[in-house]
Amino acid sequence: MDTTAYIGLSRQIALQNRLDVIAGNIANVDTTAYKAEELRFETVWERSGGQRLAFVQDVGRVRDLRDGALQATGNPLDFAISGPGYFTVQTKDGPAYTRAGRFALSPDGELVNASGLPLLDENGTPVTIPAGSGEISLAGDGTISGRDGPIARIQIVDFADPRRLERLGDGLYRTRQPPQPVENARLEQGVIEESNVEPVLEITRMMETVRAFEATQRMLDIHHELERRTVQGVLGQAA
Repeated sequence: MDTTAYIGLSRQIALQNRLDVIAGNIANVDTTAYKAEELRFETVWERSGGQRLAFVQDVGRVRDLRDGALQATGNPLDFAISGPGYFTVQTKDGPAYTRAGRFALSPDGELVNASGLPLLDENGTPVTIPAGSGEISLAGDGTISGRDGPIARIQIVDFADPRRLERLGDGLYRTRQPPQPVENARLEQGVIEESNVEPVLEITRMMETVRAFEATQRMLDIHHELERRTVQGVLGQAA
């Protein structure tokens, strides 16, 4: 395969990967606190036959960290973080982080997320609501109170580079970065953070990417046809 075909193929692979990312964004348009992603591309230079060739390569995903819109639910156990920060939940492999604030009470009185993982307080222990606490309230600083006063304060943390958080699924992230408490965290009760995916924008990107893929394919088809005619011409002259 010649260099033109290699360059075209590298672009098609990058465009296919971009389509996969866009499809993932669209599929999560209704996922609580989902953050849209975009591929970052770089030009990779290679030498071949004394020429410098420019290839296209995707070098990683960039996460859009903008807050999603807040949707009122009226459920007192639905929490949302306004601004930077993440809730901490306990998994069998250690702490994980999330902005999805749909919580419920477990049979043991622990606040757990949709996957049944306990929400941790500022001391790193599960938030437990004692029986008979009545309707709970959440202060802006994360303090949960019941009928008899404060119960616990939710741990809200952030990281030096939130874009390096590894997505685990189910709205969870993990990282080797040390968590830092968010001193001025702002929490709201009875609301959830919606996905920040913009469907119209993602569909537009998908259409642009499909057109670019098709244009590259047409270029490759034309190039292959020219090569075929050249070979036929050479063979015809040789005959």
